[in-house]
Amino acid sequence: MVKFSVFNEISLPFHSEHDIEKQFGIFFKVLKELKSKGLTTIRMDRDFKSYHILKNITFQQFFGQIESREFKSKMRSFIGNGISKIDSPLIKSDEEEGERKIIENEYFYNGASTDGGLACCDIWNTITISFLSDREWNKSQVSLKKETLKEDGTLESRDIAILHASNLKHLETHKDFFEALEDEKRLEFSSSSFWERKDELFPRKIVFVDEVEKQIERLNSRVFEKALAILRDIETDRRQLEDFDISGEGETVSSNPKLRKLREFKLDGQKEFFERHIKNLTSGYRIHFLERKDKIYIGYIGKHLATKNF
Repeated sequence: MVKFSVFNEISLPFHSEHDIEKQFGIFFKVLKELKSKGLTTIRMDRDFKSYHILKNITFQQFFGQIESREFKSKMRSFIGNGISKIDSPLIKSDEEEGERKIIENEYFYNGASTDGGLACCDIWNTITISFLSDREWNKSQVSLKKETLKEDGTLESRDIAILHASNLKHLETHKDFFEALEDEKRLEFSSSSFWERKDELFPRKIVFVDEVEKQIERLNSRVFEKALAILRDIETDRRQLEDFDISGEGETVSSNPKLRKLREFKLDGQKEFFERHIKNLTSGYRIHFLERKDKIYIGYIGKHLATKNF
């Protein structure tokens, strides 16, 4: 799980000056509560100072018109990262998973395409935060339509609900999310201690074959953390396998004994072909797995295995 929330830029500008100071106060309280729960950063699609607070009023113009010294001080603290760290853009240049998902998926809110905070809330599996600038944001979930480009070139369309908050009451409805976040905080550990604690982290669904122990030791920390986050999401049912980018092997691999052998790992004393793999890791790394009954067996976590052309 990530340690940041995302800002719903569609909740700006405000329609009128009425209660703007009050709504900023509520927004700041939400950020402080999120920070206390481990979401210390809020990602935005651009620098907050570039937003329009009202339709024809820029942030700089709005700030210059603030009469209350207390409110002005709070605004300074906010844009200076004193309440929560503000980070942009929503997807960093080196975050391959986010870039790929934006390309492969298209999101619609009220019929309009969006690739901002609402879309990235689904991509990062976190919470999106809005100003209560309109009653449409007074809800704990926001509905989107998600269109996914499948490998066969067809489009899959489905309705999804993302976690949302514009006040503290909305956060109270996301108890399961915050409990899972707290679990992740408690379970933080390094790759060196993974094998000893794997049953603690994966008690019911994910099972690792013996070869994975050495593979884990060779992973850099970034790949290891990402692999762990993916598998923990599956273990705890926060996400299903089909939520990830998964492929099988083609005929050129399956029918080639040398290439096939690279994907064979011992399960219950016998070599099994682990052809399906999760492709959501950075730098071309893969997680090869095999489903059997109610278990998901992990046979390989590492660099892209050789193919006929690679």
